[in-house]
Amino acid sequence: MNTKFSLRDVSGLLGILAMMVIAFGTSALSLHAQAPAAAPPAPAPTLADMKGKTADQFYKKIEALKGVPADQVHPAMEYITTALGVGCGYCHVIGHFDQDDKREKHVARSMIQMTMAMNQTVFDGKREVTCYTCHRGAAKAASTLLLTGDKAPTEKTAMEVFPTLAVTSITNLDPGMSPSKAPATVMSGPAPAPKPAAAPAAALPSVEDVFSKYVQALGGEAAVGKITALSFKGTADMLVPPPPGPPGGPPPPPPTMGTVPAEHYVNSPKGVISVTFPGRPAVATGFDGTIAWHNTPIREDTGDERLMLIELGEKFPGLEFRDGHTNVQVDAMEKIGDRDTYRVVGTRKNGFAVIDRINFDAQTGLLVRSYTTMQSVIGAFPEDTFYEDYRDVSGVKVPFTMRVVSAEGNRTYKWAQVDANAPVEDAMFAKPTPPAPKPPAD
Repeated sequence: MNTKFSLRDVSGLLGILAMMVIAFGTSALSLHAQAPAAAPPAPAPTLADMKGKTADQFYKKIEALKGVPADQVHPAMEYITTALGVGCGYCHVIGHFDQDDKREKHVARSMIQMTMAMNQTVFDGKREVTCYTCHRGAAKAASTLLLTGDKAPTEKTAMEVFPTLAVTSITNLDPGMSPSKAPATVMSGPAPAPKPAAAPAAALPSVEDVFSKYVQALGGEAAVGKITALSFKGTADMLVPPPPGPPGGPPPPPPTMGTVPAEHYVNSPKGVISVTFPGRPAVATGFDGTIAWHNTPIREDTGDERLMLIELGEKFPGLEFRDGHTNVQVDAMEKIGDRDTYRVVGTRKNGFAVIDRINFDAQTGLLVRSYTTMQSVIGAFPEDTFYEDYRDVSGVKVPFTMRVVSAEGNRTYKWAQVDANAPVEDAMFAKPTPPAPKPPAD
């Protein structure tokens, strides 16, 4: 899955980073003020460290995700933050993630065990029940329908009444409960009237025709081949954290929508994107050809997060979709806004074998939309990206506006300047080096 849709997915990761800037930045200031002589933090784990290891072999404290590949743990945690609308600090002690001090962490383990057991036993091993099934972006899942204007009931929830790990015996569920084993529906009464025959669908073009037209719409094979690098500069409309406050001050207010400077550089297969929030250093994510990383805090990305960041090095979104997918086909004509588009689908070759979709304008041939999901072992969330305002840059068409619709927050990139083949320092794409720890105060 190393070739899909460029900025589509990384924008969601920058939304996470916006929250982490606050969570980690504030914690770091507070901890330094309280214990200036503390030992430097351990280096962040790398993908190479995790290779061939399960979660419980690699991490200090793993209970519910035992046996899962180590590189799948962080994507699962990111999924939980989206499904419940919380940050890392909801379950974890920031800076001491192996500690079990918080009750929420114990409850989360129970919930993971419950959903996995239900999926394995009741749903034939398919992932049908996830955190989002009940939580829908709320930390406390509603137990009853609320009418407009009503408040949630105040009585204790089942989670609070029963012991934290009381659901471990749920693995004893009867497999006969599986929907696949339910009897067929019995029809009674007169047979329903037959539906009128649908009008024959218009013939769809071949996959080769759609991608050939896309290349021609971009400027032609020769022009596309001359592009080795692209540099984007402009703004991003997205959730913006407030400037950092003084150490020991009140908690900062939550992020609000705003406009911040943004830059993106591509020197295939390498790429990096960054945004700069008021009063803070640039928040960046990148791929150096091997390592996918982000800088707040500095760490490597794994699992689907890594596969998504690899796409930072794509010069033209969707152009290499066929290389990263199997069973690629044009499956429908689909309306997007007022445009007729051809929808192309394909199953990922790497990672989770799920289907991605991209849409091409039936008239112009240009890419209009891409749809994907960030997968984890316990759930997934979708992202849509819309490509607009194509303009000519050195003989090729480039979208100057990209709108991202994501569970992690919507955002729009508006590029004011795009340059082709401008020199970019190779160090731009490298994973940052953590700063040396400050000496203890006298």
